Amino acid sequence: MDSKASDVPRLFYVHGSGHTGDSFSEQARAFAGSAAVSLPGHPAGVALDSVAQCADWLARRVEESGTRRAVVAGNSLGGAIALQWALDHPAQAAGIVLVGTGARLRVSPKIFEMIDNDWPACIGTLVDWSVGADAPAALRDRAESWHLAVGKETTRKDYAACDAFDVIERLPELRLPALIVVGSEDRMTPVKYSTFLHEHVTGSHLEVIPGAGHLVMAEQPAPVNAALASFIKPLT
Repeated sequence: MDSKASDVPRLFYVHGSGHTGDSFSEQARAFAGSAAVSLPGHPAGVALDSVAQCADWLARRVEESGTRRAVVAGNSLGGAIALQWALDHPAQAAGIVLVGTGARLRVSPKIFEMIDNDWPACIGTLVDWSVGADAPAALRDRAESWHLAVGKETTRKDYAACDAFDVIERLPELRLPALIVVGSEDRMTPVKYSTFLHEHVTGSHLEVIPGAGHLVMAEQPAPVNAALASFIKPLT
């Protein structure tokens, strides 16, 4: 680590399966100096095979950024990466924000069947499952564009990484500030996933956003940003 690295934690955002850093654009604009990263293969480069590989990649990004410690906010797959990163690289972790995610992320076989046999027609269904009933059409269009840019193989690899992810037994190891955010209408990772995290991550805070789906940070950025601002204030 560079001896000149900053002691002020930097905020990073990590997107979900088949998405890009654009999913956290509202947060990146709202918080100066924060960074919404796009994982390898999303769309540039080659996608990684596991959540652990993604966590190691993220750790390198944090180190290269010139900060000693970071707060990582992740949605779905990104939340899994945030958890894995905090467990595997605790010296870097000032806090985590878990958005529509879980300690284990089993994926419905139907999702793999759709990707394998009905791509790209299935993208509309994936987006339907990722947003609340009142999500604006513009957000649906953006989400479809992420999947189209990322492509079939990387999207499938993302879901396979989620399906293999399980850190339930390691949750007691976490000793850091944690904010848990979920939309009340989340169909991909229902509220019970976030409730479980809240019950098993010591000192965590849970925010349930009414009327929002899986992409809660993009659907309803105002309440998410307010919760995020309150969370990071004592950390920075």
